[in-house]
Amino acid sequence: MNYPELIEGELKKFSPLETDKSIDSGVVVGAGDSYAAALVVESKTRRKAIALDPYEAINLNVDKPYVIVSISGKTKTNIELAKVKKREGRKVIAITANASSPLAQNSDEIIIVPYKADTTLPGTLSFLLALSALYSLFNLELTEDYKRAKPIMLKEQPFFIGQGENYGIAYYATLKMNEIFCEPANYEKLELFPHSPIFSTRKRQIVILSSKDEREKKLKELINFTDVSLTECHDAFCNAFSIIHSIVERMRKENWNRICFVDDKQILNISSEMIY
Repeated sequence: MNYPELIEGELKKFSPLETDKSIDSGVVVGAGDSYAAALVVESKTRRKAIALDPYEAINLNVDKPYVIVSISGKTKTNIELAKVKKREGRKVIAITANASSPLAQNSDEIIIVPYKADTTLPGTLSFLLALSALYSLFNLELTEDYKRAKPIMLKEQPFFIGQGENYGIAYYATLKMNEIFCEPANYEKLELFPHSPIFSTRKRQIVILSSKDEREKKLKELINFTDVSLTECHDAFCNAFSIIHSIVERMRKENWNRICFVDDKQILNISSEMIY
């Protein structure tokens, strides 16, 4: 089994998902990759979409549709959230790959993500499909810039910086480093990074996800104590592709042919017990 090849293959399969459903505002709920997607859409919609994790969303009673993103549709807090919001009379929209899941059964509307994997992989294609479904649901433009995404040379324990919609991708990038390499990484917003997190970055790579903000170039020019990379992409989808390509390149360079979270059974069991 060649994991870099499998992950790269998922990128090649991506085609934006479109839905005939449409909303102007709502609460977008998810955990892990799904929360990263929610953060992207929150910024893209100028907070007409509110990004929350399912646990904090349970106690929020807002008169808006609740869009719950879960590929498996089996995560227990998402299921509880759907039940609570339906009792409160809120519209619940599920974005999931599992039409028969408990989440789907407790939702008013379902957007099916056409994803099925024979091998357990870190969320790549599933993340991109779910994010594109959110774009379509909130009537956001998805350009084809992602087709021109280029990898950067990723090093150990990188610190990702993302402004606006790219903050969600910085979070997503950190998740992939955790899952694939079982390696610590960090993420932060551009404005907050120099206030304190920058002091943790000596001898660590800093990866700035470009959004055409001149402050990003200024930060890169000012830092001369460690390696700094600035992506060529400017939007969330392109930067997501760039990060995934970069991870694949690092895996190949290091002959890393494993997905670390699958191998660490002790932690995986704890994770599953909390999630499911």
